[in-house]
Amino acid sequence: MNSFNNQRGWYKNTLDKKISGVCSGLAYRLDFPVWSTRLVTILLFLSFPFAIALGYFIAHCCLDEKIS
Repeated sequence: MNSFNNQRGWYKNTLDKKISGVCSGLAYRLDFPVWSTRLVTILLFLSFPFAIALGYFIAHCCLDEKIS
């Protein structure tokens, strides 16, 4: 039996959000600074606007909210 489970899920972080908390939750999940995750998202949006907007919208609709 494996008792070591250190996985964290990907949630929308509603306490540190700018739009809906998707980037903030992803930054928490990957242990990155929130500003860098937002910057990468904006840069990718400039290159692939439809794909990034669609992915962000799907994440906004599907992810659960984590308040704390």
